[in-house]
Amino acid sequence: MTNTKDQLAAALKTILAVKPIERITIRDIVEICGVNRQTFYYHFEDVYDLLEYVFESDADKYLPKVIVYDRWKEDVVYYFKYLYDNRDFAISLFHSNSRDYLLKYYHDKLKFCVESFAKIVSGDMIIEKGDFDFVVELYTNAVVGIISQWLGGGMAIPDWFTTDRCMEVMNNSVEQLLMRFDRSER
Repeated sequence: MTNTKDQLAAALKTILAVKPIERITIRDIVEICGVNRQTFYYHFEDVYDLLEYVFESDADKYLPKVIVYDRWKEDVVYYFKYLYDNRDFAISLFHSNSRDYLLKYYHDKLKFCVESFAKIVSGDMIIEKGDFDFVVELYTNAVVGIISQWLGGGMAIPDWFTTDRCMEVMNNSVEQLLMRFDRSER
């Protein structure tokens, strides 16, 4: 059995499939769960606080914490799979006033993963912090940009976007770009 917080989160996701976040009330949520308003306020300050909980708890359950070198392709795909599996929720948020929150959330999670991967592949390279941060931001923003375009198009996949093409671009590219900033003597 799930706890009350998870029931409230599931209710929010259900409602988001048919109603924008700006129009969802606490009453809508508690009616689905069969709890009272006070129970909601015991756990959350408002609907947006619940929304943050949904993102954080889903991230803890479903999204990789770091991207591992030997399985980076699979780890990146998890982010897209999560959005696809929760498409009503994701598209509704994307087309709401919470778009910035959604994209910032994904930016921050992906940045952490890209950074962990870049640290692994940079190995013994000597790279200035600003250069390293630039490479991390470049890749993070590229993925967030693709996610944004994908959500904006209702999650239709453009003809030019194929998993093989994406993976070919990403394969060894982080390492190669970091090498351009390597200041160690070779």
